[in-house]
Amino acid sequence: MAIVSETIRQFRREEGGAALVEIALVVPFVLLLSAGVFEFSNILNTRLLLEAGVEDAARYMARCSSDWDTCSGLAKNLAVNGAVTGGSARVTGWTTTEVTVSKSSTAAVDAATGTQLYLSNKSTVDVVQVGTSYPYPDVGFWSYLGFGDINLSASHQERVFGW
Repeated sequence: MAIVSETIRQFRREEGGAALVEIALVVPFVLLLSAGVFEFSNILNTRLLLEAGVEDAARYMARCSSDWDTCSGLAKNLAVNGAVTGGSARVTGWTTTEVTVSKSSTAAVDAATGTQLYLSNKSTVDVVQVGTSYPYPDVGFWSYLGFGDINLSASHQERVFGW
């Protein structure tokens, strides 16, 4: 019994390995936090690139003077590749098939509130909407935490000046 209590007293006085134990406890949490910050930043960057793409495409569609199918195809390429023809991918894996372009007639004045939405000499205006839904590539870290797949979406509307 005396040997055991003497051994315990020696361990209490010895502090040489305390820093090693503290590092062993803290490092996994710091690495996990760093990986989370990196992944969140990457998701946010991807979302901003998708948003910039659909905004560019909607502005292009609003002012395009060719037929709908031609303008739509060029706008989709502009959204995905940053150029009307050619270009390089804004987001890896994002394709023109994931971009939708639609046009609708919208009331110039909100009937419920009387608020003027668009300046127009007509009661309706044409509005083009470009949208996308992009499945964010799965990262093992995210699924280990129990989260499902992430689907990033963005859309933008512009009043049509062309056609």
